[in-house]
This record gives sequence, structure tokens and C-alpha cells, in this order.
Amino acid sequence: MCFGEELYRDERHRRRTQRLQPYFRQAATFAGLHLACRLPKCRRAKRCTGCWPAEEIATSHYKQFPPCVVDDATQTEINCASRELDERARREWLAAGYSQEDLDRWDEEAEALDDDPDVPEGWETALTPPIGPVARKGR
Repeated sequence: MCFGEELYRDERHRRRTQRLQPYFRQAATFAGLHLACRLPKCRRAKRCTGCWPAEEIATSHYKQFPPCVVDDATQTEINCASRELDERARREWLAAGYSQEDLDRWDEEAEALDDDPDVPEGWETALTPPIGPVARKGR
């Protein structure tokens, strides 16, 4: 058994990685990895659309990311792009009137759902934040 191999057998890690796939694809697009992707559908769509089959996600290190991440250099690119997109989204939510506590609570709720094996597929779309508090005041 290799160091860290038990992580890929962890069901919670697999569910979390599957939940994060849309964000990784968005980060890959932001980093421009789709431009040189080996998948023609990504190059044609001009964005990352690649994903491993559901049963293969998180079975190895690189299968946590879209198929365009094949080495340490592309992993570094996607990680940097992911952090940049996360920071932009955080600033947008704070500017919309949400507090840091709201954002932290949403992250905790999402992570709690990773622990629940009975959560149906597609639950991550239910975690999108509601209309901003500023917009609700007018009603």
C-alpha cells in the first residue's frame, strides 16, 4: 500500500471530490487548460467539459481532477485558478451583503452532506446561496 492510498478508499473523500468536479472544470477553463486538452470536446466547446466516469473519480491522485490534469504542472495551474476563482466568488458574495459567517456556514453544510451516504446525486445544486439579503429587503 502506498502512502495516502487509504484516502482513495474513503467514501467521504470520493463524494466530496464528485461534488467539486464542476468547480474543478471551471478552474481548468479559467486556467486555459481546455486549449491544449487531449479531449476534442473540450477544445470545441472552448471550456473544460471533461470528467472521469463516476466510478473512477478519486480512485487515484490525478482522477480527482478533470482529465486535462496529467502532471504536477497542470495540477499547480488548476489549484491556483481554483484559489483565484474562490476568492473572487467570496468577494462577490460579501459585496452582495452576505457575511463571512454565512459563507462559512454554507461550506460547513456542504461538507456535512459529504458525510451522509443517503444524499441523492445532484444535491450540490441545492447548496447555491439564496438571493442576496439586499435584494430581499425590498419585498
